[in-house]
Amino acid sequence: MINKDKVAVMTKMAAYEAGDGRKNLAVCSYFRGDYVGFQMLKTWIAVTIAFCILFAVYLVYEMDSLMTDFYSIDLLGLGKKFGFAYLALCGVYLLAAFVISQRRYGLALRATVKFDKELDLLSGGEDDGFEEEE
Repeated sequence: MINKDKVAVMTKMAAYEAGDGRKNLAVCSYFRGDYVGFQMLKTWIAVTIAFCILFAVYLVYEMDSLMTDFYSIDLLGLGKKFGFAYLALCGVYLLAAFVISQRRYGLALRATVKFDKELDLLSGGEDDGFEEEE
């Protein structure tokens, strides 16, 4: 006979496997440290590119005043100001990437472990916790 409880669990598992299961499997294919490090590396590259674009926009916007006051500008002070801004921006975004990727990995691992337990329960023998209908 068809066990309705097993069919319901299998349907739920198939829906999970088609949706969030693929994402969670991709996340859990890494070690936690590797996944977090990779996410932080991607964040650092994106922040660096964004900062360079913003710096270029600033230079274009201030081109007139930079050209007229070129010899009186404190380049070392300006470099320190932009360096501090870059480090602060990187720090904030890397901290956010660290926290988010740690949480995402934990949730994916928890969901994958739950899926594996349900899979083991379904593949078990007669004593699997499901009652047979007649």
